[in-house]
Amino acid sequence: MNNFIKLGIIAVIGLFFTSTPSNANEPRINSRVCVPDSVAVFSNRIHVKCKPDPKKAFTKDIRYYAMAIASRNSKQVDYTLQVLLGAQTSNKKLRIWFDTHDYKSVPGCQGSDCRKLTGAAIY
Repeated sequence: MNNFIKLGIIAVIGLFFTSTPSNANEPRINSRVCVPDSVAVFSNRIHVKCKPDPKKAFTKDIRYYAMAIASRNSKQVDYTLQVLLGAQTSNKKLRIWFDTHDYKSVPGCQGSDCRKLTGAAIY
């Protein structure tokens, strides 16, 4: 009977570790260094495409960071766009802040390669 209890505890612990998502402890807002490859403006969003990060596997590297355009955030979009274009034209790096779990709130952003851009600075 004692072996059954031990086996049950091991099974519960195993289920816990296999059911916990790998990014559960990841902070919601994160940052990274980005070498801008391109900057784009659309009717509903702006985005920056970063050059691939050689330290990350291709499938793990998020390359697009986008910000939705809305009347309530038009100044933030304008300032962010100035920073993105400034870095690209002067061949400087960016420090970008992004929401690790949000891609759905930005039109055209796909979950496999895009995240919501929350801030940017020339690095």
